[in-house]
Amino acid sequence: MPNASYASAETLQAYLFQCDENGLYAVSLERSGGNLPRSICSDGWELRCAFALGVNEPVPASIDPEPILQGIRAKGYYVWREGISHAAMGSRA
Repeated sequence: MPNASYASAETLQAYLFQCDENGLYAVSLERSGGNLPRSICSDGWELRCAFALGVNEPVPASIDPEPILQGIRAKGYYVWREGISHAAMGSRA
């Protein structure tokens, strides 16, 4: 169950994961990604980078932070299908 403090924190340490090359991405607060659903990514989630997650922080993917934060509050992770901005990834992995 997600920790209630996630909802009140201004900035969280988050991790961006990718599932192979099929355009499926996820954000978790767990560096291991152990809480991400394996049923939709049978080959396993690959860590792409660490980043600061907050309403005013840039996300290293083409998605706004609000849905990610809502997913973190509700499930402890957020999954979506789309591309990521490789330029924004930098060397933060």
